[in-house]
Amino acid sequence: MNSAKNVDFSKRKNSVTDGVAVLAIGLAAVFAAYVGGAARAARADAKPTKTTQDGVYTDDQAKRGKAQYSQNCANCHMDDLSGSGEAQGLVGDAFAQTWEGQTVDDLFELTYTTMPPDQPGKLSPDATLDVVAYLLQVNQFPAGKNELKHDPDALKNILISTKKTSQ
Repeated sequence: MNSAKNVDFSKRKNSVTDGVAVLAIGLAAVFAAYVGGAARAARADAKPTKTTQDGVYTDDQAKRGKAQYSQNCANCHMDDLSGSGEAQGLVGDAFAQTWEGQTVDDLFELTYTTMPPDQPGKLSPDATLDVVAYLLQVNQFPAGKNELKHDPDALKNILISTKKTSQ
């Protein structure tokens, strides 16, 4: 009978240990969610100070981007950027609905890390920025005097916006 109590006790001990482990994992998940949420909130609080209406790329950069696009993107997204059954359109309403309110960094990161789908990361960061410049040009965002640079902080500071700002 004593041994039965020991067995019961050891079962309870394992149950408590398992419960503490589950609790610790749960608390770690809550903490991670909190920290992740706080980081997202901090990014959301840091509002971009530029928009794509401010001329954030050059015509020369967009010209290089058009060549890169033709070689690496047009096969799926089509020459006219209208998209196909396998790839979304990258011009007009299709572009605006997807990217309005996002940052140029968001567009850069998605393009750089996932395109082309059969060889993600094939394009260098500079070539990817050239493609982004071309997408901005085709979507009638004005060109400026400075090229987009591979600087995540600077790219996060540029909001994709079809709304004209008054100056």
